[in-house]
Amino acid sequence: MTIGVNEYRQTVGLDNLYIAAITTDDENAYAVGTPFKLAPVAEASVTPATDSQTQYFDNQPYDILQSEGDTEILVKISNLPAQRYAEITGNTFDAASGRVLDSAEGTPPAYALGFRAQKANGEFRYFWFLKGYFSPPKDEAATKKDAPDPKMVELTFKAIKTIYKFTVGAITKSYKRVWGDGDTDNFDETGWFTSVQIPVAGTPAAFTLTPSPIDGATSVAITASITLTFSNALAANVENSIILVRADTAAPVARIRSINAARTVVTLAPSGSLTAAKTYHIVLPGITDVYGQALADTVVDFTTA
Repeated sequence: MTIGVNEYRQTVGLDNLYIAAITTDDENAYAVGTPFKLAPVAEASVTPATDSQTQYFDNQPYDILQSEGDTEILVKISNLPAQRYAEITGNTFDAASGRVLDSAEGTPPAYALGFRAQKANGEFRYFWFLKGYFSPPKDEAATKKDAPDPKMVELTFKAIKTIYKFTVGAITKSYKRVWGDGDTDNFDETGWFTSVQIPVAGTPAAFTLTPSPIDGATSVAITASITLTFSNALAANVENSIILVRADTAAPVARIRSINAARTVVTLAPSGSLTAAKTYHIVLPGITDVYGQALADTVVDFTTA
């Protein structure tokens, strides 16, 4: 792969500050909610905490040991809505009164943080930090003067590696950040802010569905469980939109929905028997995988015995 001259272009702009709540990060899985825009952003600076130690042998420098800790991202935004403040700091927003109940003891939830920096040639560099925590921002105000003196809100986000270990090629380990440059060969920014971009080597596998019972199946037992097997892990919470509908009444049918730890198999277990000799629809709207790939809205039909 050839490095192009545009990859050396300086950054001249910044926009699209997104965050996504982390719903799972453990030994079994990493899952996040749908990204949403945090606030209009003016500046962002990224500072990794690093340390190095020079080892000496035979009366001379022999080796340098290096380590990297958390990464501090300082972003300057226009302002932070009350509800967002409560969400990212782990405090309470009372919607009935429109007030933030700030105990100063809130436990901040984990978020992923993304943004893009524009380069001098009009292209962008895209970033996702996979896990981190916001610190409460400093409140700043000043009396009016003859010249406007607006105060921006400064937010500090400390990014760390995920607990979950991703397998990329032959290597399995935790990661802190994924980023790409629009001028780099083969980089595709499509869907960058639709879902948090996770570590993957090359192009993700095609996103497919294998249902059981299959589409058009007949004589299905009225007590049968429905399993939906996906080729890639699902994005966070998308399984909640999958429903079972009886065709002749268009009424949703109660099911016990579950998903495996790898987020590849959704099961709709019976909470009661289906009706004999009836057609049912399994409706899957807007299903996406962790890479941002989407299935076309899908309906799987089957008829009971």
